[in-house]
Amino acid sequence: MKTNFNNSWRKTVFFAFLILSSVTLYNCSNDDDNPGPDPITQEEVDEAFEGVEEIPDLEDEDPEVEEPDTSAETEEPAATTAAAANVTAATSEDDLTPETQQVLDDVEAASASLPASVTTAAANLTPEAISNILDIDADIDDELEADDIITSLPENVRNLLPRITFNFSSGSGASSILLQDGVSSLNVGVQLDPIAQTVEAPCEDLWNDTYDEMIAELQEVRDAQLATITANYNRRMTEAGTRYDTRLAALQAERAESVTELSETANDFLAAAAVLDLSEDQLRTLALLYALEGRRQIRTWYNAAVSVLQESRETEEATAASLRDQRTATVTANYQTSANQALQVRNEGLADCHNQGSGS
Repeated sequence: MKTNFNNSWRKTVFFAFLILSSVTLYNCSNDDDNPGPDPITQEEVDEAFEGVEEIPDLEDEDPEVEEPDTSAETEEPAATTAAAANVTAATSEDDLTPETQQVLDDVEAASASLPASVTTAAANLTPEAISNILDIDADIDDELEADDIITSLPENVRNLLPRITFNFSSGSGASSILLQDGVSSLNVGVQLDPIAQTVEAPCEDLWNDTYDEMIAELQEVRDAQLATITANYNRRMTEAGTRYDTRLAALQAERAESVTELSETANDFLAAAAVLDLSEDQLRTLALLYALEGRRQIRTWYNAAVSVLQESRETEEATAASLRDQRTATVTANYQTSANQALQVRNEGLADCHNQGSGS
């Protein structure tokens, strides 16, 4: 009875061993046939990032600069020019033409209504005083600055005085420029996936390292373009200031020419007063009135011209700032677009790494 029990037990164990061995061999065979996904290579990762757009080349052309118009023309009435030539050549009143005598008679008639300050200034007039009057930066007697000295004169006398004509006005120097709306500045850099950053494995390392290298390259291009924009802005601001200084110097030279031209005529009348005794008062008064109106005309034109130059400079500086802001926003947006694309490629690659690791 005991012997039969042992034989039965041995048979049972033997057959169980055979079954277990068969199952183990079958599983091993299946593992050899399905070894799992191949590991990702650097070439495959690089190829995936090739779809990321490069930052476009910077376009930062200088805006066109138009020179402001500050031109003017100094006009001396023909009757006054003829009278000045006549009195300069005359040695006595007998040498005066009827037209010149009429000019002096008109001045004498107007003198009766002139303020005493004008009469006194005319009696003491000198070439230095004429130069001082025509220099709008120099101070003269407040009473002589009064506009009504000229505006109260009869028309026939006002018509003897000089005019400076110009066709611009303050506000004409500021040219308008239409720029595209700038793109709002975006945060520099890209926020990384916090979950993905915690994974450290060969697959994840490939994606993260390649992504970091691409971001570094994009930032280098962006920073170089931003540096160029800043340098161009600084240069344009300097050039705007230089142009203003050059224009102002030219304007001052033009003003000096007008002063010279008007002072010559006024001094012609003053010099003739020393020769033509009977007409001395009229000639002195005409010389003074001529200089006073010349001062008014120069000041009106010059101040308007300076305003035009200032407005032009402000417009050019505002344009430089607008271009800087617009192009800075464009470069920043271009960088962000490429960086976002790189981030998407990396995140998709990391997702594939996790899927491989889970066996799904």
